[in-house]
Amino acid sequence: MAATADIALDTELPDAPVDYAGRDQTLLGTASRPPKSDKALVKLPVGMDWVLLGAIFALMTTGVVMAYSASVYASLHQTRNLSDTVFLNKHLVHAAVGVVTLLVGASVPYQMWRKVAYAGLVLTIGLLIATLMVGVVINKARRWLPLPGFMFQPAELGKFAFAVYLAHSLTKKISTERVHTFSVGFLPHAVVWLVVFALCMKQPDLGTGIVLAVLLFSMTYVAGLNVAYLLFLGLAGAAGLGVFILHSPMRFKRFLAFLDPLLYRDTTGFQLFNGKLAVATGGLFGNGLGLSRQKLGFVPECHTDFILSIIAEELGLIGVALVALLFIVFILRGLRIALHARDEFGRLLAAGITVLFGTQAAVNFGVVMGTLPTKGLTLPFVSHGGSSLVIMGLAAGVLINIGRGGNPDLDDGEPSRLWAWLRRDKPERPANQRSGVQRAVQPVDSEAP
Repeated sequence: MAATADIALDTELPDAPVDYAGRDQTLLGTASRPPKSDKALVKLPVGMDWVLLGAIFALMTTGVVMAYSASVYASLHQTRNLSDTVFLNKHLVHAAVGVVTLLVGASVPYQMWRKVAYAGLVLTIGLLIATLMVGVVINKARRWLPLPGFMFQPAELGKFAFAVYLAHSLTKKISTERVHTFSVGFLPHAVVWLVVFALCMKQPDLGTGIVLAVLLFSMTYVAGLNVAYLLFLGLAGAAGLGVFILHSPMRFKRFLAFLDPLLYRDTTGFQLFNGKLAVATGGLFGNGLGLSRQKLGFVPECHTDFILSIIAEELGLIGVALVALLFIVFILRGLRIALHARDEFGRLLAAGITVLFGTQAAVNFGVVMGTLPTKGLTLPFVSHGGSSLVIMGLAAGVLINIGRGGNPDLDDGEPSRLWAWLRRDKPERPANQRSGVQRAVQPVDSEAP
């Protein structure tokens, strides 16, 4: 017995019945197999993900408390014992701006980011070049661009801009059905990554380059690139990383300190050794909030990259486990949003943002625990750092908006102006329809012919 159904398309195609019982079916993208029931159709966006939002604000709250606790000594030293809240005040301002960017990202339909994907990438490259020319040098690295009233780190913007660019470009490649090939699905994006990576290495900032590489590999994999290419290129990338370490005296010394922190505890392994000491002395329940000893000048930058070591010392293994649990919740909810995304761009962008947060948190945990060589990556939402808090807030807001479905009226070829988003007379769209490149078949009429 055959049944008929209309195919939900974003572009017009000749009307033709689809015979689900026979073999002569109309194939369209990835929707070549008909759904067996309504449950098999493309799922709805998850709506407002309160669990994800709760995890984000829990991490932000932890960051405010621990940024103050870890920066008391640094504040007193900087102000000659006049104030212990210098870094706390800055962190509160950064966190407030981060909340604003989160709300903006959660409110603006994520489809609008496609319109500025290339502009954002060009802006990032321009800011990275400007940083190399007029940037401020801190700890032998030129990563900060002096702007009126604050210091901005363009590499943080680059992570989000690169994820948006990849999502947009890969979505276009999927429509050509050649995204699985090396020349179309990987090579053009690898060239763009190489340009950004080279600019980051001039700062130098190998950590950001590695995060961008993980974004490139993971998002091209999600888009459908041949796994064999990724495995080969992964091995080549690991070999290239080894070359970077061996040909840089500073990185080679850090690598030796990573292998034996005790031997280099007074030189290049000073931060790593004392960070591990803070973790070790915290025990199961910690020494108590505010009672860290390693923050008294023994762990440099303990309120930024190594804030997790102070959490471990003051709150113990329990505190570290709770922070890790919050990141696990974030990752799981992010993957859920990616699976339920309304279109391919949303699916790829949600996956990229989730990978961005997961990779940066995993690297930070690995560095503090001594399982990875020292890299200058913040712990998202927790570490003190204005650029990171603001951009991560924006990225998390975009992820929330993808979960809410963005605006189904903003498809390719349709108006993307703000008035189109706000207009009240929006045409209704079938709840189970996925817009964009990947399309779905509407429910099959159950009535027999």
